[in-house]
Amino acid sequence: MKFRSILAVLLAATAVSAFAQTPNDEGLQFFEAKIRPVLVQHCYSCHSVQARDAKKLKGKLFLDSAEGVLDGGESGAVIVKGKSAESLLIKALKHDGIEMPPSGKLSSEIVADFAKWIDLGAPDPRKGDAPAKPKREISLEEGRQWWSFQPLKSVEPPTVAAGTSSASSIDRFVVAAQQTHGLKPNGPATKEKLIRRAYFDLIGLPPTPEQIAAFVTDASPQAFEKVIDGLLASQHYGEKWARHWLDAARFAESGGYEFDGFRPGAFHYRDWVIRSLNSDMPYDQFVRMQLAGDVLLPDDIQGAAASGFLVAGPYPGQITAKTVERIRYDQLDDMLMTIGGAMLGLTIGCVRCHEHKYDPIPHQDYYALAAAFAKTSHGSRTLDLDSAATQQAIEKHQADHEPLVAALRTFAANELPKRFESWRAAELAKQPDAPRWQVLEPVSLEAERSWLKELPGGIVAHDGLLNPGLKIRQRGQRRAVGNEEQYRITLHTHQKNVTSLRFDLFADKSLPQRGPGLNGDGSFQLVELKVTATPLGLMAKDAPVELKLKPVFAAFEDKDQPLSNALDGKPATAWVVRETAKKDNAAVFELETPLAGFAGGTELLVDLKFRDLGIGRLRFSLSTEPNPATWAGDVVPQHLGEIRAILAANGNKLPDALREPMTRWFAPFDTETAKVVRTVRDHTAAAPRPNLSEVYTTVAGGQDVFFLRRGEVDNKQGKSEPGFMQVLWRGDGPAVPAKTEPPIDPRVALGDWMTNVDRGAGPLLARVIVNRLWQHHFGEGLVGTPNDFGVQGDKPTHPELLEWLAAELVRGGWKLKPLHKQIMLSAAYQQSHEVNAENLKIDQANRYLWHFQPRRLDAELIRDSLLAMGGNLDISMFGASILDNTPRRSVYLRVKRSELIPLMTMFDAPEPTQSIGERISTTVPTQALAMMNSPFVRQQAEKLALRIRPSKDAPLGAAVDRAYQMAVARLPTELERSRMLAFVEDQRAAMGGDAVVATDKALIEFCHVLLCLNEFVYID
Repeated sequence: MKFRSILAVLLAATAVSAFAQTPNDEGLQFFEAKIRPVLVQHCYSCHSVQARDAKKLKGKLFLDSAEGVLDGGESGAVIVKGKSAESLLIKALKHDGIEMPPSGKLSSEIVADFAKWIDLGAPDPRKGDAPAKPKREISLEEGRQWWSFQPLKSVEPPTVAAGTSSASSIDRFVVAAQQTHGLKPNGPATKEKLIRRAYFDLIGLPPTPEQIAAFVTDASPQAFEKVIDGLLASQHYGEKWARHWLDAARFAESGGYEFDGFRPGAFHYRDWVIRSLNSDMPYDQFVRMQLAGDVLLPDDIQGAAASGFLVAGPYPGQITAKTVERIRYDQLDDMLMTIGGAMLGLTIGCVRCHEHKYDPIPHQDYYALAAAFAKTSHGSRTLDLDSAATQQAIEKHQADHEPLVAALRTFAANELPKRFESWRAAELAKQPDAPRWQVLEPVSLEAERSWLKELPGGIVAHDGLLNPGLKIRQRGQRRAVGNEEQYRITLHTHQKNVTSLRFDLFADKSLPQRGPGLNGDGSFQLVELKVTATPLGLMAKDAPVELKLKPVFAAFEDKDQPLSNALDGKPATAWVVRETAKKDNAAVFELETPLAGFAGGTELLVDLKFRDLGIGRLRFSLSTEPNPATWAGDVVPQHLGEIRAILAANGNKLPDALREPMTRWFAPFDTETAKVVRTVRDHTAAAPRPNLSEVYTTVAGGQDVFFLRRGEVDNKQGKSEPGFMQVLWRGDGPAVPAKTEPPIDPRVALGDWMTNVDRGAGPLLARVIVNRLWQHHFGEGLVGTPNDFGVQGDKPTHPELLEWLAAELVRGGWKLKPLHKQIMLSAAYQQSHEVNAENLKIDQANRYLWHFQPRRLDAELIRDSLLAMGGNLDISMFGASILDNTPRRSVYLRVKRSELIPLMTMFDAPEPTQSIGERISTTVPTQALAMMNSPFVRQQAEKLALRIRPSKDAPLGAAVDRAYQMAVARLPTELERSRMLAFVEDQRAAMGGDAVVATDKALIEFCHVLLCLNEFVYID
């Protein structure tokens, strides 16, 4: 078909004209973090220059230099770049025929790291026969002379040649550099290209034809400024720019490694980043929150979500006693590498094993920084999504509740006595005798992980999990949450000489497998049952009494796991009901000594501790008779028994002090009393609940941090105390937190130091973030290595401009949105992408910004644009992550380290194992094939075809025009229009049959071609 030939040509054009970028330093960072430390610890003793000099070299193999690794040894090459499965080194590490190291097999995590390193191409910065010891060290005084470690300088925009006096401050820096090198900048881009550029840069979505037309027809000088203001105010701004930060933060929702366990609630960090960017949170606060949000805002989900930054990195799911300490230091290393790269633009991870080879970062600085996180571990917490709103609702509920309680008390004081006395005299004697078992109605219900509610008949029912993300799983499956549940049920009684307690458990269709337990198979494991009796009444002075229970009956219990296990005080044992689940059950306990009861009544606190989840339906009863019946039938509510007990203890009269409690017991026998009591109980039951959610974040844990010689956990050299990087310290005395009372949290102190412009790392912090903004507007930063501002990184192409931007950020209160606006209003940003031959001879790399550099859209933006073309993009925000078949924005896609989405990785979405400052941008045939053959792309082409379907008022030519406007923000040229119309006609003729159906099918082919254009996936 002609369609295939045209499509092939278009896709070939895509491959030829793409603007590829050079790879970033991801592989080198991975080598420094994961490979070099292992080589130093386990390999250099036998395979290094030092081993050769000591006559201990084995197999003529040198592993202490890149050249040595590539040369191999007596057995031949040890690695095949990009092919770990074919590499002898991996076989040796697995002890597959060859055993390295001979002292013992390394962990599977380390072997996996080496395999990944080889698959990355075995990047290795070591030169020649480099020994383990660094070649040189830079002194702190010398290091402080490096441009990025100096205080912020006051820089004025330069004066430029005539004709550019009206240029913005940014343009004056840019033009001055161009004039120095004899370059002439391009003129402005067309308005169509400019608005498309702005939309993708700020919100990551294409403009609609209507938005384009409104801008093109707006002749005011402020037209583009109005577009920028609108986009910065859009909620989509945070979604687009969060994606850049999430790369730097190595965000994912699983632990990585072979188990790659899912992290419930990790998405809250992503949502926090989006919200923070949308609100234009000052960047210094943005940094402090990620370092210590859980400390700055304790018990607030926003604080917990923010500090999820620290623990977003990979973490093994299988840890042994032998590896736990090494993995802990690996986690600290991950935190420092990410903070260093993402926030400070430094390769701090290189210093775990030795002094930094190039930057002025001593070994001790690394461990001083690590010590700030000594007590920081990872885990989940369950917190309120909006604690302020919940507190406000609770306060309102309490205010509304007080008049109802007051009305009940007034009724109890004034109306109840005469109504009760009338009933007592006429009706009490007619009531049946109390049976052996009297149901106890709960007064209050509490649980660690569940909501509980009262049902009629005194039944306590499970009413949902406190943590909605918690999974109730089948027997034998492990959960990544705490494995205990505790209930506390409060009961009141005025009975005397209580002899026995009964515990009924009910099956119900609402429970897993009908229950009565809440585990996936209906089972439960009751580890402990404890009942404590305390006196009722404010004036009571009797001490609480823990009741000694003796199990006398259980309807069902698993073999070797009897009811008595719940009373033995051993946390390892439990009353287990699994084999006989799905049925009603009951247990009876006798009191070793009958409970005489307190004068003003008795409060029974029933504490139940479960392994895993609890019970879904339960009820408590008491008896005052010896040897009560053990099973169903002889059970009634406690009201009548309580009335008789109160009267018997008080000379057949109702004491004033018990009038209010009596309303509860008398309600079933009196309509007016029931109304008052029901009003209070119904309002109590309607109390607002917090909207709880699990969040993956930092939790208390860890242990002291020690200096490690060569980074080895078995080679400790003394405890490290929290401190800062000396080269960036501008205070008096040592680079450590100030001593205060109470002591400041070390992570808070670190955040304060990092954001301090006068005494701390603030100048570097500002330079790094403004460089990131510039990078994502121009395709490359003023510093070409966004995660490395050290000696090995690139120097800025426009150092004065970078300094001015950093100072401007600080002057503006660290707000990012105003800086976006200044950058985008510059002539440098708005110029066209055309290439001038004379300029190209002088500056082929466009380092001096004489034209706009076209760049491909990120993977997420390509997917979002395809959804926008189909008109089925769901713009709902926040919440749990989605699978790739859901048409929401790609920032909400689930990020599981072992299951990255193929379409995303095809277009260079990175693997989130470490901080990514710059994505690579490849151009490979498989990308064109993916666009041509992807069912998703085809589906969106079909939807786009429906949106442009011609009509009487919009003929086929208008449909082609509209499709071009939607896809590439411009009308087709006359040549393009004629060719595409001819293509549609050819396709329609080839389809045959009904003309309308053939037209629809032909338009789908046309739309598919359009979505495969190079122009569709590029900003120019």
